[in-house]
Amino acid sequence: MPCLIDKTAKLKTSVNDLVMSKSFDNGMICASEQAVLVDKEIYQDFERLMRKAGCYFVNPNEKEMLKNSMFESIGGYKLKSHVPGKSPAQIAREAGFEVPEDTKILVVKEDGIGEEYPFSKEKLSPVLTYYITENYEEALDKAESLLEFGGLGHTAVIHSEDRDKILEFSNNTSDVSITVK
Repeated sequence: MPCLIDKTAKLKTSVNDLVMSKSFDNGMICASEQAVLVDKEIYQDFERLMRKAGCYFVNPNEKEMLKNSMFESIGGYKLKSHVPGKSPAQIAREAGFEVPEDTKILVVKEDGIGEEYPFSKEKLSPVLTYYITENYEEALDKAESLLEFGGLGHTAVIHSEDRDKILEFSNNTSDVSITVK
């Protein structure tokens, strides 16, 4: 499920809600956020608050290690069965790198969506895909693409104080359950 955090959102509350949801039960619930879309105007504050909340941003080398550990690459990327239910520290160790034991979420920056971008899939784990977007329109387009790729019928979330954006988000993702924060 995509989570769009608009630049008008109450960022501290949004990060708190995101971390609580994604870390609950090690992210095994399919309704937990699979990806977060953050406007470039607020991404530095977002990252600071996420780190403060116990999230670890993987570097490009760790991202590749994580991809190889988490996904089968035969016939497209498929989540390996050992991943769901594991803690972030266990997932990182199995991939070949270390994170603090109390890490709540592994955050992976991504650019694309689709089969060649396995982190754009549902991960059923405390691994969150992170997109920095140029503006609300790009974030909305990516949210729609993530829903289409991940399967219509999933949930989508928007954090915003702008009623017009909330309504537009609702109308454009009308095939899913919407949560407004």
